[in-house]
Amino acid sequence: MSDLRPELRFRDFLQVLKNENDLIEITTECDPNLEVGAIMRRVYEEKLPVPLFKNLKKDIKNPDPNNLFDIAGCLGGLRDAKKGNDHARIAHHLGLDSQTPMNKIIDYLIEAKTKKPIPPILLEDASAAPCKMNKISGDRIRLNALPAPTLHHGDGGKYIQTYGMFVLQTPDKSWTNWSIARGMIHDDKHITGLVINPQHIRKVADKWAEIGKGDRIPFALCFGVPPASILVSSMPIPEDATEADYIGALVGESLSVVKCETNDLQVPADSEMVFEGTLNLNKMVEEGPFGEMHGYCFPGHGHPCPLYAVETITYRDNAILPVSNPGLCTDETHTLIGGLVSAECKQMALEHPKLKNVIMEAFTPYEGVALWLALKVNTTELVKLNTNSEEFCKLVGEYYYNSKPCFIIHEIILVGDDIDIFDFRKLFWAYATRHTPGDDQYMFEDSRSFPLAPFISQGPRIKTLKGGNCVTDCLFPNQYKPEGVNFITCDFDGYDESIKEKVLKSWSEYGYK
Repeated sequence: MSDLRPELRFRDFLQVLKNENDLIEITTECDPNLEVGAIMRRVYEEKLPVPLFKNLKKDIKNPDPNNLFDIAGCLGGLRDAKKGNDHARIAHHLGLDSQTPMNKIIDYLIEAKTKKPIPPILLEDASAAPCKMNKISGDRIRLNALPAPTLHHGDGGKYIQTYGMFVLQTPDKSWTNWSIARGMIHDDKHITGLVINPQHIRKVADKWAEIGKGDRIPFALCFGVPPASILVSSMPIPEDATEADYIGALVGESLSVVKCETNDLQVPADSEMVFEGTLNLNKMVEEGPFGEMHGYCFPGHGHPCPLYAVETITYRDNAILPVSNPGLCTDETHTLIGGLVSAECKQMALEHPKLKNVIMEAFTPYEGVALWLALKVNTTELVKLNTNSEEFCKLVGEYYYNSKPCFIIHEIILVGDDIDIFDFRKLFWAYATRHTPGDDQYMFEDSRSFPLAPFISQGPRIKTLKGGNCVTDCLFPNQYKPEGVNFITCDFDGYDESIKEKVLKSWSEYGYK
């Protein structure tokens, strides 16, 4: 039996992928300026094995070219379904069997919330932590000399942080937040990136600003953390919840952490690299633009963002930088952010007195680039509510659009229980044929808008960040009534079981493989 723990150790995760022929070591020299990004985009779109770039073009000013660093990309992308479950990499993030489908992954994440939190264990001997093998600080830190990638044409700079994890803690130490937020190199000593509401990184930072220390907020940025950690840091878990404790419950044991060199923050001991320093909310610089999960980069559209001063870097020998290259689906921004929003939205339904028996599944289809949320409705239970389309859609919209998980969602799609919402072909068929545009769509103009949605950022709503959200009802009117609606789907599933069984049994006899 293998002793590899891909959910707990980043290098075990890579080894598991390699063992499954789902990782390619690229030894040809590759330029982190666009070439690496282009390779990654093709890997995502063709569902090819994970690329591990072992020979990046290095800057002569790199302070440690032997160890800083290789790049691993596409770690949460989809695998070719011909090799089995296309969500195998996400399953490995959690230590699940590689064949665990996405709906079961969602249920596993929800179940973990009922388990007792397991806090991390602090290593007494910090020198034993892999992330402490090497250290540079002060003038030796030259961020611009590191092989950080420029991922898309039009990006405002080199984005070293796309798949790492920020660690921030409130001044009273009551809440430690682990989260993902993008980070662009500003100069040799600074990174800049989005620190916006309702992200928890902003809420923690604001606690420091409230006591007059918004210009010296301790932070750590960890790369190559335990894969379960990077997955959970994408989750919109409740404010004041500590991700480290939830991760312990998720994997069934405590994570090993180690204290930072320059502050009291604790970071995963097995990290590939750890950047330490201070965040300054009062010093704003231009950040971006960046090609985000919706598939666009708008040159010239940057944002004023605060500065992270990097004061110390500790790292492993032969360190590896994990990278996500967001864009046209499907990449980590869809499988992790969208997938984890799905889990939270299903959990929300289970907690609602009226929706708990009605909403069967929740999923953000990847083709909707995390802007759509599909909800599968139990039509038998729906009838018991004695409601109608307008009332039910308002109930759903007001509940979900006033929640943090749905901050990124702009359209909620309701479909009946005959539709597999994890099959986009079926979902889009229902969307195209079961609602009348306008008549069966209910707008929520007082809800907050997601500023990264292209139709918001490039339209007039960017000034107010209000509205543009709707619930689209793809249930037939009679599905709200006891008599229901009788229809037969004109696809293979619509045939009697006896016919389907006969056809499948004789498939090779017909001459098909």
